[in-house]
Amino acid sequence: MVNQTLNLLTFATTDEVTTCECSSCDIKMQKEHRLHEIKCSRSNNQFEDDQLLQTYEMVNDCIVEKQCGAPELQKLTRCVSADLGCCKESPEGELHKRCSSELHQKCITGSIHHYTTMRPLDNDSDTEMALKSTAISSTDIRYLCEEHNRLYETLTTLTSGMETLMCDKTWVTTELFNLKSLVDSYHQEQLKLKQSEQEQDAIIRGIQLNEQILQQNLTDLTQNAENMQSTSYDGTFIWKIKKVAQAMVCAQSEQQSSIYSPSFYSSQTGYKMCIRAYLNGDGNARGTHLSLFFVLMRGEYDAILTWPFHFKVTFCMLDQSGEQRHIIDSFRPDVKSNSFQIPKTQMNIASGIPKFFPLSILQQDGNNYVKDDTLFIKCIVDFNLLPKMLLPYFLSLNPGLPSNVQNEMIKSETKRRQENQQQTSTHT
Repeated sequence: MVNQTLNLLTFATTDEVTTCECSSCDIKMQKEHRLHEIKCSRSNNQFEDDQLLQTYEMVNDCIVEKQCGAPELQKLTRCVSADLGCCKESPEGELHKRCSSELHQKCITGSIHHYTTMRPLDNDSDTEMALKSTAISSTDIRYLCEEHNRLYETLTTLTSGMETLMCDKTWVTTELFNLKSLVDSYHQEQLKLKQSEQEQDAIIRGIQLNEQILQQNLTDLTQNAENMQSTSYDGTFIWKIKKVAQAMVCAQSEQQSSIYSPSFYSSQTGYKMCIRAYLNGDGNARGTHLSLFFVLMRGEYDAILTWPFHFKVTFCMLDQSGEQRHIIDSFRPDVKSNSFQIPKTQMNIASGIPKFFPLSILQQDGNNYVKDDTLFIKCIVDFNLLPKMLLPYFLSLNPGLPSNVQNEMIKSETKRRQENQQQTSTHT
């Protein structure tokens, strides 16, 4: 209660004294208004002692006198009982008179009595400390106001900073959303590009596969064209075997044990045939001899041909040195064998000469039969029943001559030999 009273007194001394610039009537009205507020406060049990109210009236009178002011102002001195609630300032000459007055003593006594009844104190020092703690100076109030203003300015600055941060947050959120949308768009584009790339890869793979097929077809067509150019239609065929060393290695490793020659014919509408060679030998000749076999193939005119096939077959490995030391061997077909019946499949079973030529001689360096890694094998199907003694002459003929010219030369040689034989018989 003492604190509330002292606060009101302090407010009166700091507010009304410093702000009032009105006439005496206005000051009186302010006084009455303040008394009314105090009485209302008393009705709320804020003041329990009439002496406190009288003290406030006395102080307020002093304030009014100070505001109205005498023409000649004297230096005022603070009351020695200010810590006990007396806020009156008096001239130095009247200070003693003021402190010794009965009203002043009652006011101070009542304040102390009221405070001690509200809170019993243990000793005089506690009482003095309690009274001093109730006094709030105007300096403290100004300090608190200044601190309040400083804190308010700081709060205003922080609020402004928060607003800026909120704006920045909104901007960053918007930019993040835009970036996310852009990333999603790029991701969709990337997926489309990846799908397009996969489709293009599939197309490229298809093109490559088609290119390989076309390349194989082109190779086959080229080979067929070459075969057609070298195809013979008179039952005589010269087979040029290239890369003999490599073919022998493949045969020895059984990667490709045999090779086939291009097909050739006995005539435009005749038998279709080919040669099969085992460069490392076949059967009991494996690893020791070159094996050559004759193969009948299914042809377009087989239905009108005579079967079984019974014509003599001759193989010749040509000497490339020009010395005419050809390797010649022949056989007659076994008409009971399936190898010489009308073909039921693409090829009949091969039949021929397993031990045609020793590999030991063929593999020697500088032999006359393999030159520039190339070997020539000639096959002759004897449809004219050519005598065996004429085979060397037939093989010595220039292969570049047309077949009809060769046939005429053979006929002439045959006639000449018959005449010589008759002349020899006549002389004997």
